[in-house]
Amino acid sequence: MNRALKIMIKCALIMTITWSVVSCTAYKSVGYLKDAHTLSDEDLRNKAANSQPVIMPHDVLLITVNTPTPEASKDFNLPLIPPTSKGVLQSQITGSTENNGSLQNYVVDAEGYITFPVLGRIRVSGLTQQQLEDTISRAIYPAYTKERPTVVCRFLNYQITVLGEVNKPGKFTSETGNITIFDAIALAGDLTIYGKRQNVMLIRTNADGQKKVFTINLQDKNLLLNSEVYNLRQNDVVYVEPNKTKGNNSQFGSLEGMTLPALSIVISIIAILVR
Repeated sequence: MNRALKIMIKCALIMTITWSVVSCTAYKSVGYLKDAHTLSDEDLRNKAANSQPVIMPHDVLLITVNTPTPEASKDFNLPLIPPTSKGVLQSQITGSTENNGSLQNYVVDAEGYITFPVLGRIRVSGLTQQQLEDTISRAIYPAYTKERPTVVCRFLNYQITVLGEVNKPGKFTSETGNITIFDAIALAGDLTIYGKRQNVMLIRTNADGQKKVFTINLQDKNLLLNSEVYNLRQNDVVYVEPNKTKGNNSQFGSLEGMTLPALSIVISIIAILVR
């Protein structure tokens, strides 16, 4: 019996050590942006300066022009949509009141242009929201009005899709068009424990309709400096691939749930054989 007990203790000890090693390895694989504190402030500032989203063909924009005297800017805004059921729904998007209706929107054509009141066709593709606001403001003042206008541009169709090993997959929208890869992950409820942090796929459709695929390592600190993938663009698709543990245990449940029952079974079998 003493020999049997020793064998059981050794087996239990081996399995415990093995599980501890696996647990430590798993813990290291679920973090984000390892050693990010070592990045310099200068590098982070340079990255932030290039993080603004740009307008692309087929974007839907809300553009408003305001001046201290409303009469001076009325010709530069599209007509209001009457407050019908459709207008009420759109007012929830644009922030207009139901009584006043809602402003019509601008759709960027395939060549990257919009047709703006008084100014005519304006090329907007490739501009940031701020650049477009400045462009329209300079075109209006002082050529058409002596009052300096306030121009506001908003995206209405800026959305990204997050799929795979996340807690809440789906489509997510933004008026500002400023969504980072970590914003997208947060909106999707974070990655599950089975999501590959080192191999996240980003599928992007460029202005010419061509698709491009990026591989993102969420644990790499240099991701903060790579504005091409850190800052998402409209219609980006983020896919989080499941890791090997998810695949291996898809028919048996999680490894954590199997460990203790398996350990109990092994010890029982050893005890029976020894006896």
